[in-house]
Amino acid sequence: MRANTIVATHNLVSDRSFNEFQLILCRNVLIYFDKELQDKALTLFDNSLEKLGFLVLGSKENLRFSPIAASYTQLENKEKIWRKMR
Repeated sequence: MRANTIVATHNLVSDRSFNEFQLILCRNVLIYFDKELQDKALTLFDNSLEKLGFLVLGSKENLRFSPIAASYTQLENKEKIWRKMR
């Protein structure tokens, strides 16, 4: 698994999608953004995540009120792990 891992620095405010991923981890970053910037970052994640991929957010972050919410299902556990369904 480690051999196929891509780790990259990315500016959520100014950069665009640069690949299609199966897993995106973004924990406790969105809480520092206003609603408009949160929606922009979540749309970027959506554009970068392949179908059936996973998006992991921090404990205080949520997709429920975002423009991409309809495309995701939250896994049943205590963590904020979402799966892209469409």
